[in-house]
Amino acid sequence: MPHTVSTGVLTREPGTISAVVNLVNVDKRHANSVTVEILDWSNYSNPISLPVLIGENDPVLFPYSLAPQNLAVMYADLDEVVSLYEIRITYSKEKNIIINTFGRSVPPYTSQEGNTVYHNLLVKVNP
Repeated sequence: MPHTVSTGVLTREPGTISAVVNLVNVDKRHANSVTVEILDWSNYSNPISLPVLIGENDPVLFPYSLAPQNLAVMYADLDEVVSLYEIRITYSKEKNIIINTFGRSVPPYTSQEGNTVYHNLLVKVNP
């Protein structure tokens, strides 16, 4: 059964240039499908989906198959126009997926504490 969790709407900290999602599949035998949405809420309604990337700026095709015992680091660029954003992740609740999200600054790419949401703080939603 699909399960969707959200960071809630976050205010982009001034030094934040990207929203990052770390997904780890701790299952030893099975791949798991995940879908990540990063939404721009700057206009307060009708959020706009931002492109979700992986690796060297490669677009992610969803659902993404996360191999057993693997980590995927996905992200979206947040330009200065994006003042409010939300991250939603859909996966099977029964699966061994751990998710952490954070904002990242310009190099040397430090985490932005005000934009960090750990797995246990994600809120279940029914989109």
